[in-house]
Amino acid sequence: MAISYSSENITIYPLLNTTDKLNPTDKINLTDKINQSKIVLLPPSENRRFAVFACSIHSTILAYTFYTPLAAASWKRIGYETIAMFVGDFTKPNVLTGRLNLSRNYLKHIGAHIVDIQCNESYSVKLSQLARVFSGFLPDNIVQDEDNILTGDSDLIPLKESEYKPTPGTDGFIFNAFCCGTFQRRGKTYTMFPMGHIFLQKKVWRSIVMESVQRTELLVNADNRTQYLLSEKAPLSFDTISLYGRKEFKEIYDQRMDKGDAAWYMDQVLCSMLLTDYRGKHPNLKINERGRIDRLDRAYPMHVWNRDNFNQFGDSHLKHDEIFEEGNWKIFNKLLKSLFNDTILTLFNDYYKQYMIIDKISVNETKP
Repeated sequence: MAISYSSENITIYPLLNTTDKLNPTDKINLTDKINQSKIVLLPPSENRRFAVFACSIHSTILAYTFYTPLAAASWKRIGYETIAMFVGDFTKPNVLTGRLNLSRNYLKHIGAHIVDIQCNESYSVKLSQLARVFSGFLPDNIVQDEDNILTGDSDLIPLKESEYKPTPGTDGFIFNAFCCGTFQRRGKTYTMFPMGHIFLQKKVWRSIVMESVQRTELLVNADNRTQYLLSEKAPLSFDTISLYGRKEFKEIYDQRMDKGDAAWYMDQVLCSMLLTDYRGKHPNLKINERGRIDRLDRAYPMHVWNRDNFNQFGDSHLKHDEIFEEGNWKIFNKLLKSLFNDTILTLFNDYYKQYMIIDKISVNETKP
């Protein structure tokens, strides 16, 4: 089965260990197969919808990048295209491992868009989180200003399509909006919104940055290069994101980041501030704040996942590297079977087998 994909953002790599379960002469269009797998077709009058998530290519948790094709297919089945951002130091020798190349090739097979963001390895995790806040600066050849962009995570997949429909007469929505309490910053009280998920048009994502107090402050005495990074034509890059990150968070931005510390929530804090301040200036902007129904969570033991009916769940936060254990993957197949047809299920089982063959995983050596 040949892979064809054209994008200035992507380096093409050959598919490793091509499956023998799908006949190459069949010329199966995998995007069409996913479309046939319980997909909900959008009315022509609605703008396109994109789900965007990002991964560090240096993460010690392999599941984040492993899940990217599965997440893309999950969004595809409910009418969203996917933009997967890979963040890290691409100049390092052999940084794109066999596993990473395999995941990227399956993403391309499914029809997802790939954007690579170059940065030092030490910034790759925080930048993968913050990059979503700057979705308004994604390339125009992928997503247009009128298109909608929903932020997400590679290990958080939609199950129930109705949970992700925009409310008629509104300009966007915040999913699980009441999850995270409030925080104080710059003399104001802000609601903390989650990055999974916020749904806005691309032009609004850009405007919340362009009309921000952070940008206004940065423009004071800005040189030509800084003015470019503060413009509407700024690239989605380490330099652009770091300009705002250092302005708002100062030395915290450049410090080592550990899960749960002050730096860990920079993306949520910055996004919540930008969106709240923008809504204050534009009272006619209608953003629906909604809750969520039950989540099939990675914190649940595997026996909770071992079921035939998943109708009670709206989404799923997927297991980390314990998913690579053969018994756990077999149980996980029940969820995949509830989402996809047999062709796609075969595709992902083959993907799993190839992933395990490329470099044998010792589950005991990977982080849970």
